Amino acid sequence: MSSKSNKSDNAGRWPKKATNKRGSGKSPDDKRADKPSRRNNVWDKAASGGGSDDKGSSGKSPWGKRASSEQSDDARAEKSPRSNNVWDKNEKRPSQKKRQGSGKSPWGSVKKKAQQTWTGTVSAHPDGFGFVDVVGVEKGFFLPHEQMNGLMHGDTVEVRAVRNRGRESAEVVRVVEHASAILVGQFLIQGNKAVVQPRSRKIPQNILIAHKETNGAHDGDWVRIEVSRGDGPLRGRVQEVLGDQLTPSKLVDLIIAEQGLDQEFPDKVTAEAKHFSDQVAEKDIHNRKDLRHLPFVTIDGEDARDFDDAICVLPRGDGFETWVAIADVAHYVKAGSALDEEAQQRSNSFYFPDRVIPMLPEKLSNGLCSLNPNVARLAMTVRMRFDANGTRRSIHVYNAVIHSQARLTYTQVAKWLDERDETVIEAPGVCDMLDDAARLFRKQVIKREQRGALDLDMPEVRARLENDAVVDMCAMDRNIAHRLIEEMMLAANTAVAEYMETHNCALLYRVHTPPEREAIEKLNEFLGPFGLFVRLPKAKEKDTNVKPWAVQQVLTQSQGKPFAHVLHRLVLRSMQRAQYTPNNEGHFGLAYETYAHFTSPIRRYADLIVHRRLKALIKGEDPNKAQHESTLAEIGAHASSQERIQQRAEWDTQAMLAALFLAKDVGKTLSARISGLSKRRIFFELEPTMAEGSLDVDALPGAFVLDETGHRLTSKHSGHSYHLGDQLEVVIESADPVRGQIAVRLTDND
Repeated sequence: MSSKSNKSDNAGRWPKKATNKRGSGKSPDDKRADKPSRRNNVWDKAASGGGSDDKGSSGKSPWGKRASSEQSDDARAEKSPRSNNVWDKNEKRPSQKKRQGSGKSPWGSVKKKAQQTWTGTVSAHPDGFGFVDVVGVEKGFFLPHEQMNGLMHGDTVEVRAVRNRGRESAEVVRVVEHASAILVGQFLIQGNKAVVQPRSRKIPQNILIAHKETNGAHDGDWVRIEVSRGDGPLRGRVQEVLGDQLTPSKLVDLIIAEQGLDQEFPDKVTAEAKHFSDQVAEKDIHNRKDLRHLPFVTIDGEDARDFDDAICVLPRGDGFETWVAIADVAHYVKAGSALDEEAQQRSNSFYFPDRVIPMLPEKLSNGLCSLNPNVARLAMTVRMRFDANGTRRSIHVYNAVIHSQARLTYTQVAKWLDERDETVIEAPGVCDMLDDAARLFRKQVIKREQRGALDLDMPEVRARLENDAVVDMCAMDRNIAHRLIEEMMLAANTAVAEYMETHNCALLYRVHTPPEREAIEKLNEFLGPFGLFVRLPKAKEKDTNVKPWAVQQVLTQSQGKPFAHVLHRLVLRSMQRAQYTPNNEGHFGLAYETYAHFTSPIRRYADLIVHRRLKALIKGEDPNKAQHESTLAEIGAHASSQERIQQRAEWDTQAMLAALFLAKDVGKTLSARISGLSKRRIFFELEPTMAEGSLDVDALPGAFVLDETGHRLTSKHSGHSYHLGDQLEVVIESADPVRGQIAVRLTDND
């Protein structure tokens, strides 16, 4: 399976307490507008446990989780002091006395207004308090210790807002749904009892395991357990013993077990896939547009195994005729089939450094639906005509059959386009086609800049494995071929979304809403001392949302400045999370009014749904018979949820492998940059791996105060400050691969 990335929308929103890495000038939505990613989606808030990916005054490291912002641990309501009674204690209070001749109160029949409640997901903090994250509400509701009693991270609860000791917090009305009862932890023998200590710090309590429920686990083993909820301490049953070896594959096993991912397909799904032939049947080609004569090629990474998109760009007068062919998965995966139900449940493929858990069985994903070279393949194909300036003038969509002329890699294409290396591509006519594609690409880059799409400098860091060991952690280079394919995919995604919208065909949009005004105002507080600001519309204007070009303008103005590194992370932190929904709200990061995901149906269910309705539309049939529009909202919500799980799994894996890789460097001094600050911890981006390390503020001499506006931690006594973005030297004190944590201390010089 391939491991391509979604660089731009894919929404991370950056966890609120964290920053990302340095790097490679990626596009804001999809690295390949749609290709799979082993890194965070820059626009989407991750599904983490730290709040809506996250809260606080730091940026998020791409390596892993960040704790939620520190809150008071003992927020309890103070009792109001009693006032002196001015009436006799034996008397009724004046308010309780009936007025002479008043009869029944006229207010008795008036109902009290019900207090508003919200339903959201509990995000627990290791120190015992938590938050309730509600969709559409930027800031989570604070849950003090007493409200967390009986709750676990991930529970869905209904809450109402209250004021507790002068601060806003939440009171639990009811538990709507319990979190998954499955978790991963370490099996420990403590005296005469056995417990499991959860891997996640968000579940601070140990789980009691009865002797008959240990399933043969030994002291120190990592296990997957099922937790029982009830009165008293939490109890569990060992479902699977994962062992105690800390190899990359075992660490990935922990993540897969923790997320409850199925590596195998149900028998009925496998049986359904086996019915398909290895080759395209002649009857399936009938009534399709035959494009096998065009010089289509696929361009992917060296390790890719599924090829779901192919391109062909030809000159037409002063302009271009661009073909983007996408594997016709909807032809094989019919609504309501076992394949469809399993694909919907998974919603996307999960990519790890040593394996892929695909959305579809390999019979389809790597075989019949993969646009392999030199064989006929069915494809949904978009033809776009661009003028000499790169403006799209027309779009047509076809059920087609194509024949990929070559399976190319990003490296090969870059060597031809940048170095004119004639030895890297042998297929006749392909080099000329790539030259035409590059000419169109350069015009598309200008269009992108004119739209004001965000261009954040975020690298992709990968662990390189050999013989089940991490041999290196390095940022991946991004060349002209990556950017070219990204622009082709973005063009196809936008064209399809506009085509369906024009024909009044409901679809699943990929939506990235503008950041909250408050978030941009905070960003401007940071920018003020540098003479920069993001222009905000006046409150009386009809549209008060910030515009993408206004944010991109300050990113451009900061190029080469010392604070640029920090600014990119703060911008990312201010973004909302992208999601799938049938309601079009535009895509802020890409500066598109209409956008959808169309180009990766092998690995994303949302794309498959777009294909299914689009196929019916171009056939002149009712799209609701293929996939009813009433199902789109629920499908979009589930796909968005699964995407957050995917992102969290990828982040956790990277953090664990980084800690495993740096365990050999305990005691070593490294250069580092402050990537996040909270009241209790300083987070660092360690060079050259860009892994995340952290320092307990209590380890610093004296007391420190966090200035969230200025993004600095200042000593109360000496006045010495640590600023977001500061370069320091740190010493690695310890590395915990299982929890993905690296502890550091400052050198004597700092």
